[in-house]
Amino acid sequence: MISNSEFEKLWFLYKTEAAPKGVSINAFCVSRGVNYREFNKWYYKMHKAIVPLEIEDAPVSETQVTVEPSDGEANPDLQLKKGGIHVFIRTCDGLQIQKKGLSYQELVNLVGKLEGLC
Repeated sequence: MISNSEFEKLWFLYKTEAAPKGVSINAFCVSRGVNYREFNKWYYKMHKAIVPLEIEDAPVSETQVTVEPSDGEANPDLQLKKGGIHVFIRTCDGLQIQKKGLSYQELVNLVGKLEGLC
């Protein structure tokens, strides 16, 4: 059985040498003497993981709408978020997570909680 590091090297070689020439991954594995089914099993096992990401240029402030009371005076304490961030996540095992109207900080908190599940 081939180790993870050998599969990583094979994947790197394929992406840099064979893929630009239009060679299929199956043909590349056969030419290197690697069982394609083993490679495919490794690939899906390794690429199921959550990929860490970094958010650049996070919004400084949210778009807000001021609600005015019926007596005509504006009250700055009463503010509603308009829009927000909508997140929909579906995993290959059927788990679905959907959140609407999140602020940036709420999104950061959600990602932190999801990291704890991994």
